[in-house]
Amino acid sequence: MEDVVHLDKYSKLLLLQEAINLELKNLYEANKELGRDHLSALLVNEVEYLVDRLNSEGWKFGRCNYGGDINFENSEQSYSDGEEMGVGVILNFLGFSCQVTWEGKDRYQEF
Repeated sequence: MEDVVHLDKYSKLLLLQEAINLELKNLYEANKELGRDHLSALLVNEVEYLVDRLNSEGWKFGRCNYGGDINFENSEQSYSDGEEMGVGVILNFLGFSCQVTWEGKDRYQEF
């Protein structure tokens, strides 16, 4: 196997995931009383805002796919920062949560 895992860079991904999830949790808690329609619209806009903010901080995320749903728990949005769509650091948003992973070769070396 050619993938090399650099533990300090993996830790960076875990910290990114933790920060994103805390922000999404706080957003949900602050808006949950406003109803499902509001939460669905808010989620789409907030994920785009989060990604734009990360890109302004030096990341290079682009959208891979989008599966919006009025049932916000089923809303999926994925972004990657690799040279090709779906490669590199992957942000996979599902509802008000995010999983950060890596896809491709040379694991964790390029960020």
